[in-house]
Amino acid sequence: MIAAAALALLAALSASAGTVQVAIVRQAGSAKLSPEGAVEISQPGAKPVLLEWKGELTLRPREGGLRLADMRLKSETRLVPRDGARIRVGADFYRGALILRLDPGQTLTIVEEADIEQYLEGILPHEMNPDWPLEALKAQAVVARTFTYANLGKFRKDGFDLTSDTRSQVYKGMTGVNENVRAAVRQTRGEVLGWKGKLLRVYYHACCGGATTDAGAAWGGTEEIPRPLRGVRDPWCAASPHMKWTAYFAWADLTAAISERRMLTGPLKSLRIGARDAAGYVRTFLVKSGRESVVVNAAQLRGAIGAGEMKSVRIQTARMLRQGVEFSGGGSGHGVGLCQWGTRLQAEKGRGYAKILSFYFPGSDLSEVDE
Repeated sequence: MIAAAALALLAALSASAGTVQVAIVRQAGSAKLSPEGAVEISQPGAKPVLLEWKGELTLRPREGGLRLADMRLKSETRLVPRDGARIRVGADFYRGALILRLDPGQTLTIVEEADIEQYLEGILPHEMNPDWPLEALKAQAVVARTFTYANLGKFRKDGFDLTSDTRSQVYKGMTGVNENVRAAVRQTRGEVLGWKGKLLRVYYHACCGGATTDAGAAWGGTEEIPRPLRGVRDPWCAASPHMKWTAYFAWADLTAAISERRMLTGPLKSLRIGARDAAGYVRTFLVKSGRESVVVNAAQLRGAIGAGEMKSVRIQTARMLRQGVEFSGGGSGHGVGLCQWGTRLQAEKGRGYAKILSFYFPGSDLSEVDE
């Protein structure tokens, strides 16, 4: 079981504890906004006023500021929903304050300042199936919350905390939120994972293919990897549809992908598996190009060739064919931390979220954020 503990996390959190600023539109030429309900306009140096325009409005950059419909706005203008109002941006609805910002290149960025618990509701439906068992969603909620607190300020130089895509966590405001999602967030409110009195820097992925891997092996680095991130054998995800897969890539596509990172002396002549880590994940490939033998980072090749097709680097075989290479592997994602399919199957067998978390992060503490 994960021990209950009280972590002193305030030093690790942002100055606005309990809120997060998420970029939902970045460096765009324009954006479509539709307010629903009472929305207040708050501009620097001016008294807040109610937005009187209704329907779909176009936001565009202008010299020295922004234009919303025919209104001239300053950069850093806030649109603040009141009394349960919300604002649609593109196809998704948001209930937090929206910061409208003019970028240096005459584009615009929209940042939502959201309550972290509400932010988590907007993450869960897009990082895990919202109809999966409640205990699986609760485990995901704790890991997503821990990830959020651990990464607050990651994009501070860009003027926000996190992005709304896979560079942080996929977030779409109120879209896809159901009662299952709300219950998972509500029933784990404030809970995070810690290690030796500090917030644990957690990760998650779709399917480990039978074993999660050490965070240090996956991404390198010289700092010591804490015990909860060193990987475990995982029999639970055996029934996942991602447990086994094959993918074929033509020599020309492999050559182009490898060339993104290094200069090759000619077309590829061969490719074989090089080093593996202790969990069976391939870390390097050995390739021949012209007269040169080259060591290629497996994770970098996966990113360049397409992570959707080469689902992971837990690859068993790389079979050379006349026109390309056929890879056979298992799992989906980087393989570090929580395995989502294993989490689902543990929950279906009646295991609670605390037991699931202790399985994937052995030795970690389940704690409440001290706000």
